[in-house]
Amino acid sequence: MSKHLDSAVAVPANQLNAKVVLGIFEDHSEPLSWKFLVAAVGATTPLQIKKLRQVLKGLVRTHELSLIDGHLYKRRHAVQTSTQEKQLITQGEVSKVDGVLKVNRLSIAQAKKGDPVARAGDLVNYRVVANKAHVTGVIKYSELPVVGVLNLKGRSAVVEPLGRNFSGRMHLTERPTQAQHGDTVRAQIIGDNDRGLVGRFIEALPGTSVVQQAIESTLASLDIPTEWSEATIKATARLPKSVKRANFSQRQDLTDLPLVTIDGATAKDFDDAVFAQALGGRRGWRLVVAIADVSHYVKPGSALDDDAQTRTTSVYLPGFVVPMLPEAISNELCSLKAEVDRLALVCDMHIGANGEVREFDFYDAVICSHGRLTYEQVQAHLDYASALPVAPSKAKPVARSVASLAKLHAAFRSARARRGGLDFETREGVIELTDGHVTSVNRVQRLTAHQIIEEAMINANVCAARFIEGAEQCSLYRVHEAPDAMKLEELNQDLRSVGLRLPKGVPEPKVFKDLLDDLGQRANGWLYQQLVLRSMQQAVYTPKNQGHFGLGLERYMHFTSPIRRYPDLLVHRAIKAIIAAKVKRLPNLEQLEHFGERCSVNERRAESAGWTVEAWLKCDLLKQRIGENLNGTIAGVTEFGLFVEIDDYFVQGLLHISDLGADYFRFERSQQCLIGDRNGQRFTLGDPIQVLVAGVEPAQGKIDLRRVRQGSGKENASKIKNNRPGGGKRTGRGRRR
Repeated sequence: MSKHLDSAVAVPANQLNAKVVLGIFEDHSEPLSWKFLVAAVGATTPLQIKKLRQVLKGLVRTHELSLIDGHLYKRRHAVQTSTQEKQLITQGEVSKVDGVLKVNRLSIAQAKKGDPVARAGDLVNYRVVANKAHVTGVIKYSELPVVGVLNLKGRSAVVEPLGRNFSGRMHLTERPTQAQHGDTVRAQIIGDNDRGLVGRFIEALPGTSVVQQAIESTLASLDIPTEWSEATIKATARLPKSVKRANFSQRQDLTDLPLVTIDGATAKDFDDAVFAQALGGRRGWRLVVAIADVSHYVKPGSALDDDAQTRTTSVYLPGFVVPMLPEAISNELCSLKAEVDRLALVCDMHIGANGEVREFDFYDAVICSHGRLTYEQVQAHLDYASALPVAPSKAKPVARSVASLAKLHAAFRSARARRGGLDFETREGVIELTDGHVTSVNRVQRLTAHQIIEEAMINANVCAARFIEGAEQCSLYRVHEAPDAMKLEELNQDLRSVGLRLPKGVPEPKVFKDLLDDLGQRANGWLYQQLVLRSMQQAVYTPKNQGHFGLGLERYMHFTSPIRRYPDLLVHRAIKAIIAAKVKRLPNLEQLEHFGERCSVNERRAESAGWTVEAWLKCDLLKQRIGENLNGTIAGVTEFGLFVEIDDYFVQGLLHISDLGADYFRFERSQQCLIGDRNGQRFTLGDPIQVLVAGVEPAQGKIDLRRVRQGSGKENASKIKNNRPGGGKRTGRGRRR
């Protein structure tokens, strides 16, 4: 590039035109800066510079050039998206910004040796190899901060990043006076040099606990917004503190209906309230699902809506929530709190004895929840007839409703089984915090009470899709496509170890349902169910209905959580517009596609944040067990070693193949095992195994394991002193529906 500039001949102002400028871009596929273009045309006089500005503005206006971040220009005809890139974009790995790739998730930013260091939010040049994007150069570093530990040595100041922000270090331009060696700090990348990344100090984060470190660095690395705009703060302050009597007009009064919320013990944002009534004989049930009417307060084009569009989802982390809407809305005004009048959009259903929806209606209402119940309280009531925590005058009607909900749930589950809806067995651990520190990891118990609410919400979501389709309108569908051929073939290879095989072609959901049922009856069947889960596509938001494979449904939308999901808010607006006959105000197809892409990407980002923080904290807790022998289960088998899930921690570490013994081990995928050539020793998926924790890197979610040898614990522990922590694996979760 420098040679090009050295040889540049000044172009007279009267000859400086679009053709000349576009000619410069023929030799450069990457974006070009204003400074480079000035040098390229040899502009030195004010007249030449003025003329160049005019030409560039005209090319941007005619869409022949794109202006990126106010100072970079790129030729529009180069904006093409390959099939591989489309896959990466759909998966949320990357996005296109005027023909330039923007990193969304960190998997793209994991540079190979020699590649430039990049992270989420950077604009980069890249190459796509085997469906993975590899950074070849950074055009512009993201402005999002880096959270790391300050390392002071002599006159130099270096920030060692925490989490999966990027691998490497950042040199500060100046030694900070407001922070000390070892402090957790926030800094910003401003460029790079021959030593690596260069940044400036922003602030120290005093008294930062491990939990705070994990949350701060993860939010920063994934560019998850945590601050509200000034306009949103002012708009929130103007909101009413309670439902006004004037809101009762044009709405059905359901305040006497014994609706209740059923949620987790720590929940504060109550989206939904439910009521069920047995109609007698074979008439089935009435099911009322009342959803917080967020759309009444959050209008399109408002400051609140702008911030909600930016976030599109609430992010739930251990002991911390980044809400989609301000807490004055999410936890107060719209939250369906007990004994408080609230505005709601209601789905009122008639369910047949076979668990199928016969009729339904949507309408605006005012409700008053008769009780705030937890899953555990409802389960105890169903199992042991324990009293429900509601007012004595409301105890009987609430108890009758809960009993009807339980019977209705059984009918829903039967209908689900008939259509082939999938149900995965998962092993997840919830982190318990005390005073900002991790004290334990407890297994999540999936109760009948959870399923009662899940089935009620699924059916309300289906009704929302049917209602909007019936009015010949459109909104965002929740689409889950069938597995592709490559994933199915890989799954078939994995299933050979248990003597199973899927039929040729794309199996119906019922086939997968039967497969999961079979696996669930086997020892450690949940591990094989995870293999099936990994074969599934990720669910996305799109205005084009392609059904929901996992639930075995022809149409499906998200309607039941508008407090925490933007697609649900869009569906609410569509339903209310249809009711009011004001459909002209709805977004068009192009706008819905844009919303769908953004919501899908941000959902992946929120999931990644949850996985990262949970793995970090679980690993930090496990640091206390370094050098100890622990029991585990082989949860993954690869050609390079075993992933072992540590019992009681619900986190996996790597046991490298080199530590399995003095033998050559072959990876047999069809048997899901490693087999020693000489002694025939086998390490198979699901086998119990005892391991020694050799090292832990909480910020990277990595655990290095060693196989326990014969001998004392001291002998085993002595082997880890000079070992560095190796690769690990973060905690796993099921996909969202």
